[in-house]
Amino acid sequence: MLSQKEKRIVQYLSQHRDRYVTSSELAGYLSCSDRTVRTYIKSILALSPQTVGAELISKQGYGYRFEVLDDQQFLDFVSDNALASTRESIDINDRHNYILNKLIFEQNKILFDDLMDQLYVSRSTLSADLKKIRRDLLKYDLSVESRSNRGIFVEGSEHDKRRFIMDYFFSGHFLKNLHQYVGDDFFNLPISFEELTIVVLDECRTADLKLSDFVIQNLVVHIALAIKRVKDGFDISPIDLDLEKGQTELVIARNILNRVQKITGIAFPESETNYIALHLITKGVKQDRQNSQDKADLIRQDLLNVLEKFDSQYGYHFSSDFTLIEGLLVHLEVLEERLRNHVHLDNPLLEDITSHYADAFELTKDVLGQMPVFAAYQLSDDEIAYVALHIMAAIERHKEDHKLNVLVICATGYGSAQMLKNRINNELNHLLNVVDLIGYYDIDDDKLQGIDVIISSIDLSNLVFTVPVFTVSVFLKDDEVAEIKKKIVNLRPSASRMAKWDGALPLEQVFDQFFSEDYFQIVEGTDKAKLLESMVHQFNDDEAYAAAMLNLLEQREGMSTVIFDERIAVPHPIKAIDKTHRIGLAIVRDGLVWDETYSTIKLVFLVSPSTCGNDGLDLLTARIVALTEDPEWTERLIASSDFETFKQIFLEEKG
Repeated sequence: MLSQKEKRIVQYLSQHRDRYVTSSELAGYLSCSDRTVRTYIKSILALSPQTVGAELISKQGYGYRFEVLDDQQFLDFVSDNALASTRESIDINDRHNYILNKLIFEQNKILFDDLMDQLYVSRSTLSADLKKIRRDLLKYDLSVESRSNRGIFVEGSEHDKRRFIMDYFFSGHFLKNLHQYVGDDFFNLPISFEELTIVVLDECRTADLKLSDFVIQNLVVHIALAIKRVKDGFDISPIDLDLEKGQTELVIARNILNRVQKITGIAFPESETNYIALHLITKGVKQDRQNSQDKADLIRQDLLNVLEKFDSQYGYHFSSDFTLIEGLLVHLEVLEERLRNHVHLDNPLLEDITSHYADAFELTKDVLGQMPVFAAYQLSDDEIAYVALHIMAAIERHKEDHKLNVLVICATGYGSAQMLKNRINNELNHLLNVVDLIGYYDIDDDKLQGIDVIISSIDLSNLVFTVPVFTVSVFLKDDEVAEIKKKIVNLRPSASRMAKWDGALPLEQVFDQFFSEDYFQIVEGTDKAKLLESMVHQFNDDEAYAAAMLNLLEQREGMSTVIFDERIAVPHPIKAIDKTHRIGLAIVRDGLVWDETYSTIKLVFLVSPSTCGNDGLDLLTARIVALTEDPEWTERLIASSDFETFKQIFLEEKG
């Protein structure tokens, strides 16, 4: 009776019976030592050739190989002992990958009986394998057909075949899969991966298109696959790509393939250029953003509707988080482009996100599932995880803004008090914000103002407080941390602070905190650079400040658009540098050319957040976002004759 490992060795040797297999190769296959392999081999050598139908040959310096004496007997032995008795998925997967490699990559005629002989499986086993493969291919509009004159083959478009190849063979750790399933020499290209990577990086750098490492990796494999398929005579069919869009990506793709042609001598049709261009449209930072305005508006409306619903359902402020909204809009427009053109993008962070941020992942899946614009598509977990990154960042911002304010009280001794404070910051920083550190005799009403929780190293049971009090040691032991977490999980910031977040803070009061007539102007006949410079100088006349702010504005816009709709721009620095928050406003009567896409910007909100706090900014952001849904309201604001008129219209009650 063979052990499971011995059965796997028999199976492996049967699949590679045309050559010698070394003990090192078998050790790698089984994930064990050479010595262990040799122990297994001794047991297999002891088998009777008459029983097996083959003799195991051991040749010094070469390895091991089965010499078949009786084909049918050996087939029965392998099927009965190696495959039929071993149900490990790796064995089944190896067979499937072998079959798919033959069907997808090889142009030779493949016959059913030949596959049976090559795999040493019965007719029923091979039929079951092909049934499973048919199910896998069906999702890509591909089918397995059989003809007497062609044998077994895959029917479908070249585009769909490449989609399947990338998803099935090269997803995740593609090099590992590449080596395991199709061999090191699969591509067999006249250009190395390293050279190809350099070409891609050079052209992207020249065009100022910034791509992450994993996107570059994914793109290089797509190009390598395109080279191999064209070299083997498989041209992709014309792709429905609007040549007026994505000009930057098209130029890059054309330059890459021109350089590859010079190195390899392989000529590429225009359809391959478009195919590669699709894979360059990933982050949307440099995308020309010439998607139809109808599509962009549809995505925006769907997104805002869903976010508003989730605000009430989960208690977040997604619909007023303009960082989240503008980031998602850019991402979702590009995502829709990818889905429409069947472009798949792997996400190397998928496992981490689904394992450690499962709630955010499921919430994101729910958000996308309720957006009608994506109803016609089947979203992969990889794509959902990318969107989840935006949601996760928004949740973290929400948590940061909704920390409970804690007052730390100690008897005496600054050293022990500081130790307790440091422990709180280390263990509870995501939940608590230490406002102050005071002694017992410093407790008064002013110190308690705005406090949500008290943590004290001394017993305060003789005093009455309106907020929870936790008595702990100066070392803040682990059980004390656990107790605090347990008790404050359902607490909310004090009413006075929550008013700022729940909309109870009067909108007019918030408006006056951010807007000022000093930062207001009505202009005509200007350009973007002049206007931004003028608005920045309204904040501060200092030239060093102006230069720094303009640079930060440029950096921020380099990440993604700051356009809310065809008439509204909301520029802001990539990081806060002002101690006082404020919003500059410019009404451009005759419209302003912002970039190649937007040439009629008439309202510019220059947001400068504060390094010290921005309570109420979410209310104003929600108001600005609402403008995109009410063209008439926007027109009235543009027609404002002065600051007071603008304020009055901006603060109007909306049903």
